[in-house]
Amino acid sequence: MLPDFRSDVLRSSSHDAGGVFRTTLDRRILNQRLIGGILAATLLAALFYQHNPFEQLALTAMAVLMGALLAALTFTRLPLLTVQVTGLLGGWAYLLAKTAYVLFALPGDAGLPMLMGLAPWGAVLLAAHLWILGARRSAVLNAAALGSMGALLLIKLVLTPAAAHSSVTGTLLQMLLASAVLLFGQRHAAQRLRADVRRAVLGQDTAGLDALTGLPDRVTLERQLEGLFQQDPEQLVVAAIGVDTPGGQPADATFQPRLAAHVSRVLMGTVRDQDLLGCLGDGVAALVMRAPDARSARAACERLRVRVASRPLDGVNPTVTIGVVYADGHLDALALLRAAEDTLSAARRSGTNRVLLGPVITGAAHEEAELLPPQALPA
Repeated sequence: MLPDFRSDVLRSSSHDAGGVFRTTLDRRILNQRLIGGILAATLLAALFYQHNPFEQLALTAMAVLMGALLAALTFTRLPLLTVQVTGLLGGWAYLLAKTAYVLFALPGDAGLPMLMGLAPWGAVLLAAHLWILGARRSAVLNAAALGSMGALLLIKLVLTPAAAHSSVTGTLLQMLLASAVLLFGQRHAAQRLRADVRRAVLGQDTAGLDALTGLPDRVTLERQLEGLFQQDPEQLVVAAIGVDTPGGQPADATFQPRLAAHVSRVLMGTVRDQDLLGCLGDGVAALVMRAPDARSARAACERLRVRVASRPLDGVNPTVTIGVVYADGHLDALALLRAAEDTLSAARRSGTNRVLLGPVITGAAHEEAELLPPQALPA
């Protein structure tokens, strides 16, 4: 989870209220839905092009391929990458065959409408290379796809030089140029995104981020917390998460800072996108989320504590102690944060690797409470 500085980052929802783990759709299920949509679109196109012999043959083959891939995803454990690459190759086979049909089987500019309808799907296929294969793997398929289309155009010009002035040739050339621009822009955007992610996660050259963990620092967190509280104080939860010093830790003096950074990465990869993480310093992080009640908030923090303990660093299982406070209408935004820190301190006095639900009575309030008769103490 990248730090999000928008004041409306937290939203309560009925399906994940009280949770803390990010929920993402399973990739196989997502691809099943995608291929199912492509299959439905292919069948509809086949109905529309009933009088076109090429489309009837090509779309039938595409429908069979999409149906087979959908069945493979549903009933087998065929690797997802295999299914995706097969789908891409099938899409390009259809696109190139249709281009060849327009260039060599139809007279003059008779195939221009077909080519115009094909243009946006060529761009979609090119963009899908990066989505599915990543920057390195997609480069080979990009070159093969554009090279094949360019080769078809070149063969047409060699066989029929007069076709250089046709609308079909001009449209296909524009498709190739636009595709090249698309790939250049997409690759530049991917490089820029990687740089932005690196700066955001590592806190490089970004004001308001902690240099060690890459999380928003205390000042930024307090400002965002105040904005969230003013927007909607209901169901707001603040948790102070302290990284425990493990017993028998390595002699390396840098281990504890590395452990704090490691725990921060685990937290960023675990909590929901709509939750807000921040760094309070001295190995203490803060989590701001929404939950339906205090019990749900404590249960969410317990699950978070267990998740952190399951991610070892250099053979050491990290533990965290968490002080969590649920907004009850009596504390303002900064008081909630201070109460969470006080609750963390109280929890640490009793031990480590635990979650304590606050607020706790501290300082002068605690001394005054000790003078009250037992029945007058808060429940």
